[in-house]
Amino acid sequence: MEQLNEMSGDKTASAFAYAAAAVGVAGVLTLGAMYAIEVPKGGPFVFGTINDATGAVFNALAIPVILQVHRRLPQAPWTGPLKWVTVAACAAGATSSALLVFKVLAFEPSTAVSIAAIITQGVWFLVAHNKLLGVDGYPHGLAKLGRFIGAALVVGLPVAGLGFLLPGPEWLRYAIMGVGFVAGASSWAAWPYWYYKAGRFLSHNHAVEAPGRSSPEPA
Repeated sequence: MEQLNEMSGDKTASAFAYAAAAVGVAGVLTLGAMYAIEVPKGGPFVFGTINDATGAVFNALAIPVILQVHRRLPQAPWTGPLKWVTVAACAAGATSSALLVFKVLAFEPSTAVSIAAIITQGVWFLVAHNKLLGVDGYPHGLAKLGRFIGAALVVGLPVAGLGFLLPGPEWLRYAIMGVGFVAGASSWAAWPYWYYKAGRFLSHNHAVEAPGRSSPEPA
């Protein structure tokens, strides 16, 4: 066990990560409440509106955390574009959710932007954390959790969409959609926990295991 090397900005990013974890938990709970209580009744969608608001705040809070974690990636031609595409997706997701809350943007286009933002962040989680598994000073458990979140999102959402669009027996369509929704939901539920663990890591207040791997250069 050893204290990991600290980078400038880690403490600030840690505060954002803890805030994102709290907002993410609120988002998971309000989304569940919306589908359990409001969707069967056809509204009013109070929990749905709160969920949209938490989505806007969560996406904004995620940006400094993603940027700080991304600095630990070994430098490569793809790291810069991946970083800025992910940040742009977070900003777009935050903006679209906020516009939906204030009734400036309709539900359908806002949802499309939000899903695109989620998938983009999922790609970042998968690609970045697959690489971070081999980086000295980045917790192995945090990297594995991030990779799981990314893989479950990148696989789950397209599978659910395929089940919705696929012609054929209804039971088959629902089975395929169910597999996709389970994968996506497990990733969604684990997302706030990753931000909590990232907050602990970036705070440097706890000694964590640092397996010997290749050291990164800022990406």
